[in-house]
Amino acid sequence: MRPTPFTINSLWNIALGFPQHGMAYFCTMAFELPLAEEKVKRQQVIALHLIVTFILIATGAFLLLIQYLLNSLSGNEREAFDRLTLPVAWGTVVLIGGFLLLAALLFRAKWLMEKKTNSVLRIVELAVMLIFASFAAMHHLMIPAAIYGLVAAAILFAIYWESVSDNTLYIVIDERGIKLPLTSRKRFLEWWEVENVLLRFGVLTIDCHDNRLFQWNIKAINFDKENFQRFCTEHIGESKEKRTKYVW
Repeated sequence: MRPTPFTINSLWNIALGFPQHGMAYFCTMAFELPLAEEKVKRQQVIALHLIVTFILIATGAFLLLIQYLLNSLSGNEREAFDRLTLPVAWGTVVLIGGFLLLAALLFRAKWLMEKKTNSVLRIVELAVMLIFASFAAMHHLMIPAAIYGLVAAAILFAIYWESVSDNTLYIVIDERGIKLPLTSRKRFLEWWEVENVLLRFGVLTIDCHDNRLFQWNIKAINFDKENFQRFCTEHIGESKEKRTKYVW
């Protein structure tokens, strides 16, 4: 792998600890391997939309049910429910909105997964959940307010997470060890933990000396596989003597 010329930006990134793609700097060589797995998965996006869908349907049905019950009550009984009443149109609109979102998820999921469409829908969902949470809190309905608030918080986090420009996960391998992707339970492997690293047919396999095995599908890479394999083999060999120090 050829060293990449230095720029002010690359030096700044090194100082901050950001890995440089396919770059050798000073005496350190780093290999960055993009994974076929995405940071934001389709099923995760759909799941939160489904949660909002069922909340809308349940809320709309509840509002219509309250309105129906009020029509059969009178006097003090009716006054007890007056604080929960909204115009009938509100319940109908919320219920229809829930069913429309459900239909879109069932028949237009690909369109909803487009970044712009998904972002707009998330903002609308956030606004609706905040309105519901505020209404419930003002009428001292703490459990519904907490539920709406938690869903709003989840949507807010999803807006941030899904807006990340680079949706690709990476494995970074350098002389310090192997930095695993965000989705991995273990985030870093030191060389003494590794028995073998193999990159073949677009699959990266990391075999640890304690029988742990990690595998990922890799996208296109821009470095020489033989150099990569030699780099890993050399560091594994050099660090084997450390195993007796760290392993009982």
